[in-house]
Amino acid sequence: MNTPTLALLETRLHRVERQNRLLLALLYALLGLTLLGATKGGGNVITVDEIRTHRLSLINDKGDVVHNWAVHGGWVIEK
Repeated sequence: MNTPTLALLETRLHRVERQNRLLLALLYALLGLTLLGATKGGGNVITVDEIRTHRLSLINDKGDVVHNWAVHGGWVIEK
């Protein structure tokens, strides 16, 4: 190989390496944003098909009981 061919190959190699670094940085940024969105969007939502209970307590965000319900004789009453 002659000198101009080696210089051309070296130039192309540097350009490809620079593009790969840029693509890798973009990929990491996209992955980070995706993971950030996954942790913020989920919340504490639980979805179920059916809940069976004899007593139900509703609490606020501090954990204090706001309402209590119970079943007595087939009726739901608030305690």
